[in-house]
Amino acid sequence: MSLKNFLILGILSLALSLGYSQDHHDQETHQNDDKHKVEETQDGGHEEAKKDESKDSDEHEGSHEGDALEHGHKEDPSEVIIHHILDNHNWHITDLPGGQSIGIEFPWMVYTSKTGFVYASDSEELIEKGIIPVHEKPYVLKEGVEKHFHVNHHGMVHLEEGEMEKYIDEEAFVIDFSITKTVSQMILVGLILLLVMISVANAYKKREGQAPKGLQSFIEPVVIFVRDEVAKPYLGENTSKFLPYLLTLFFFIWFANLFGLMPFNSNIAGNISFTAALAILTFIITQVNASKDHWVHVFNTPGVPWWLKFGIPLMPLVEFIGLFTKPFALAVRLFANITAGHFMVLGLISLIFILGNGGESAGAAFGIAPLSFLFTVIIFMLEMIVAVIQPFIFTLLTAVFVGMAMESHDDHH
Repeated sequence: MSLKNFLILGILSLALSLGYSQDHHDQETHQNDDKHKVEETQDGGHEEAKKDESKDSDEHEGSHEGDALEHGHKEDPSEVIIHHILDNHNWHITDLPGGQSIGIEFPWMVYTSKTGFVYASDSEELIEKGIIPVHEKPYVLKEGVEKHFHVNHHGMVHLEEGEMEKYIDEEAFVIDFSITKTVSQMILVGLILLLVMISVANAYKKREGQAPKGLQSFIEPVVIFVRDEVAKPYLGENTSKFLPYLLTLFFFIWFANLFGLMPFNSNIAGNISFTAALAILTFIITQVNASKDHWVHVFNTPGVPWWLKFGIPLMPLVEFIGLFTKPFALAVRLFANITAGHFMVLGLISLIFILGNGGESAGAAFGIAPLSFLFTVIIFMLEMIVAVIQPFIFTLLTAVFVGMAMESHDDHH
């Protein structure tokens, strides 16, 4: 973990220093140009200088806008990284020369307080119906505003803060029911996991009493490991009751992590909504199956002075908060560990383009490329290890929390 933190700090520091030096250089160049213009127009009088500066400024702004329209927006590595990590309403695969994009755009299914339920096949149709997608979220447009917006290849509209206040109706609330990249990836992983487990189950029926073979020989040791090393030590005689849930947790998170490391796939466990949903399921199962002694321990902790329980209810408060911090830690731990690896891999690759400065410094880009590639391979290997460790930790802690909640006072004797 210290290596990861060191690399992240190094990448961020280098990026910030490069950004500052480039901005500082541009400011100095702009100031020198302005000074040169003023000196040339000084002999013509103060009023003429003002007119010339105003004219040059207008021409500069016009040429700048023209260059921006002609050459497009310069790609920002930070935007690419954040877009890769966040959930999207389209499955972007790649870009072709000429600005064409290959991907799958999912339909929009939105409910708003002003328009009710709205269905749109793409972002352009959604805008025509009075809803604008900005930063992966749909917003209701104000009445009377023009609906001419540029939709990028991610299906989104870019608006500044001032433009948000100008176009968006802040009083209307929006609930987004659309299928996103993360949701579609969850469905895909679930279907693949279902096919694998059905295949293994059928193999058991056909080869009953025989040694496991093929995929069965790969899945069986994992199932036995989760049963004997994760579930039984903490659940005891209740192992068979919770083993299906624990196995589902382990294999689903494991498969999701492995698919997240492959090209053209989504990073499911890097979405806090996904990890929070799993943690909430664990929380519900834990509290529903909790014993009476569990609740006595929460609100009347044994061995604690009465004044810490009733006079100053410090211990009941701590124990009650602990009910929620445990699933919170489950969600954040899985999310942070999976996301950190993706951030580092993308950051190391982006370092090549940052030093290359958009093709202006090819030597720096080729110089850093071998080192960047080496560290990327190392971090990727660590990610493959983390992809297996994290589902084990999540499943283990789930078994621990459920076992502790079901424990009765008689179990201590």
